[in-house]
Amino acid sequence: MKKIKTIGVCCTSVHKEPVKNFIDSLALAAEKSGEYRVLVFQCFGDLFYFNSSDRGASSVFDIFNCDIIDAMVILPVYIHDRSVVKKIVDRCIENDTPVISVAEKLDGAYFCDLGFGEAFGDIVEHVISVHGCKRIKVMAGFPDNEFSLTRVNSCAEVMKRHGLELTDGDILYGNFWDGPTYEAMDAFFASGEPLPDAFVCCNDAMAIAVCTKLIEHGYSVPDDVIVTGFDGIEMERYHDPRLCTAVCDSDRKVQTVLDIIEEISSGVSREPYTARVFYEPVFSESCGCKARNSAQRNRMLTGYVRGYEELRDFDTHLDNMENKIAANPTTENVLDVMREYGFKGSALCLTKAFTDYFSGGSDSDEIPETSYPQQMVMFSSSIENYPCAEGTVFGSEKLLPDLDNAFSGMARTLFIFPVFFQSSVMGYYVTPYVGQNRHNDRLCAFSTTLNRCLEMMRLHEHLSLLNSRLSFLFTHDQLTGIYNRYGFYDKFSGSFDGVSSDKDIFIISADLNDMKGINDRFGHAAGDDALIVTAKALTEAAAGDDETICSRFGGDEFVVAKVCCGNAQEQGESYRRRFFAALDTLNKSSGYPFTVNVSIGLFCSPLKGVNSIDSLLELADRLMYSDKARYKRRPRDLP
Repeated sequence: MKKIKTIGVCCTSVHKEPVKNFIDSLALAAEKSGEYRVLVFQCFGDLFYFNSSDRGASSVFDIFNCDIIDAMVILPVYIHDRSVVKKIVDRCIENDTPVISVAEKLDGAYFCDLGFGEAFGDIVEHVISVHGCKRIKVMAGFPDNEFSLTRVNSCAEVMKRHGLELTDGDILYGNFWDGPTYEAMDAFFASGEPLPDAFVCCNDAMAIAVCTKLIEHGYSVPDDVIVTGFDGIEMERYHDPRLCTAVCDSDRKVQTVLDIIEEISSGVSREPYTARVFYEPVFSESCGCKARNSAQRNRMLTGYVRGYEELRDFDTHLDNMENKIAANPTTENVLDVMREYGFKGSALCLTKAFTDYFSGGSDSDEIPETSYPQQMVMFSSSIENYPCAEGTVFGSEKLLPDLDNAFSGMARTLFIFPVFFQSSVMGYYVTPYVGQNRHNDRLCAFSTTLNRCLEMMRLHEHLSLLNSRLSFLFTHDQLTGIYNRYGFYDKFSGSFDGVSSDKDIFIISADLNDMKGINDRFGHAAGDDALIVTAKALTEAAAGDDETICSRFGGDEFVVAKVCCGNAQEQGESYRRRFFAALDTLNKSSGYPFTVNVSIGLFCSPLKGVNSIDSLLELADRLMYSDKARYKRRPRDLP
C-alpha cells in the first residue's frame, strides 16, 4: 500500500484566479487518487501593502511544520512581500523539504514554468498574420515587472520578424489592474493619436478595461480595433465580446507538480529542475475569429447573478453572526455563536496567549505579535467524530490535536487561514475544501468578519479590565493596597444591605505612634514601610473574614469595621488581639531599624439606632486618642 503523501501549499487569495483554479484542480486530484492529502496555508490578502495588517496575515506561513509535509508547493507570484516568499523557501530547504514553485523561478526550488512568452507571441503572430494588424499598442503591467517584460519582449520579437517596430510610445502601462488601465486609455485618447489596429494586453483584466474605454468613445471591438488579453480569467467568459486570450489548463499544471513530487519521493530526482507547462492561445470574438453567442452568455450571466445572490444571503448570515457577538462579546457567547455560524467540519484554534487574556492568565493588556510555533487552544470544533474536545491545548506544530483523524473527519484538502487583527495574531482557522461555486468567496468574507468579532471580544475584555482597574484605583489606597476612605464608605454602606437591625457593629480607629520620628530619623521611604507593615497586620488579622473591612483613611490613620452576627465586643477584642500579634511578628521579621507602634480605639454598638458611620468613627477616634495618650505616658528608652 502506497504511503499517503501530505502536500503543503503556500499561497494567497484562494478566492481569486488563477490561485483558486489551481487549488480546485489539486483538491480534485487528491480526492481522486487517494494518494495525497493537502494542507493549504493561505491568507486572503496578497501582502501588497507591507503594513501591520499584512504582518498579521502573513503569520499563517509560520504555522506549517516541515516534519508533517512531504513537499511544499508555493505560488509566489501572488505573494507580493518577497521576504515572506524567501522565508518559506529557506525554511523548507533548511528542513530538507522539497519546494516546487509555480510560475516563478526561485533559488533552491523545483520550477513549474508556465511559458508566458510563447503563448503571448502566438497571439501577436495571430493578429498580424491572420488579421493583418500593423499598428499595435501593448497594454503592459508594471514597468520592469518580469512577467510584463516577458510578454512585451515577446511581442517586440514577433513584430520584428514581420518588419514592424514596437516603440516605447507604443507601450502603455495598466499595472495589471483596471483602474490604472482606465487612466492609461484616457491619456491615450487625450493625446490625439490615431487608433491602432490592435491593443494587445498583458492580462484579461486590462483587456476588459481597454474594451470599456473604447466603447465609451464610440468604438466597436473587433470591428474598429482588435483587443486581446491573457490568462483566461472567469470574468472573460461573461464579457461581450469574448476575449482572444491564452489559458493554462490548471489540471495540467497540477499534474506537472504531482509528477515532480513523485520523482522526488521515488528518488529519481533530488536536484531541482524545470518542468514546462505552456499557455494555449484561444482565438475568439475580440479578434473577430468567432461570432457572438448571446444565448450561451446569457445562461452564464444567469448563473453568475445567482451566485452573487447566494453571496448576498451569506452576507446576511455574517451580519447576524456579528450582531449576536456585538450584543454579548463574552467568551462563552462567542463560542456558542461560532458553533452556530462557523463552517461545518471546521476548527477555530486560538493561541494560548490570546485565551489566557480572557481567563486571567495574562498580565498583558495587548495581544502580542507572536509567530509560531506556540501553544494553541482548540476554541471551537465541528469536526464529526473527532476525539479531541474543545479546550484541548496542543502545539501549533501539530496544526490540530489529531491531524490524521481531522483528515478522516473532514476532507483530503484543508484550508488554514490566519485569525488576526492588524499585527496581533489570535490564531488560525482550519476548514475543509469545498468545491461549491463561490465557497472561497464565502470563506474570505467569513475570515474578515471573524477577525472583527474576536477583536470585539478582546476589546470588551480590555474595557472590562480597565473598568475593574479604575474601580480598584478609585476605592483602594495605592501604597498599601487596602481600601481608601471612599472605598471604606462604599463597602461599609453595602454591608448594611439586607442586614437585620438586631446585629451589632464594631469599628476600630488605628493610628501610628511616632510616625514623625520615623520619617525624621529614617526618611519618608521608611515611613511608607511603616504604613505598609500596619496595613499588612490589619489584613492578616482579618484573614479568612471577608466581612471585615480594612482601610487607610489618609496619612497614618486606619479604620477597620465589621457588621457582626453575635457579640461585637467579643469579635472586636479578638480582632485587636490578632492584629497586635501579627504586628509583633512583622516587626520581628521586617529587618527595619524601627518598630511600628499603633494606637487602637475599638467601639462597639448595636446596629439598631445607628444613623451615621461618621458618628461611630468619632467615638472610635476618641478611644484611639485615649490609647495614644497612654502610650505617650509610658516610660520609654531615649533614642
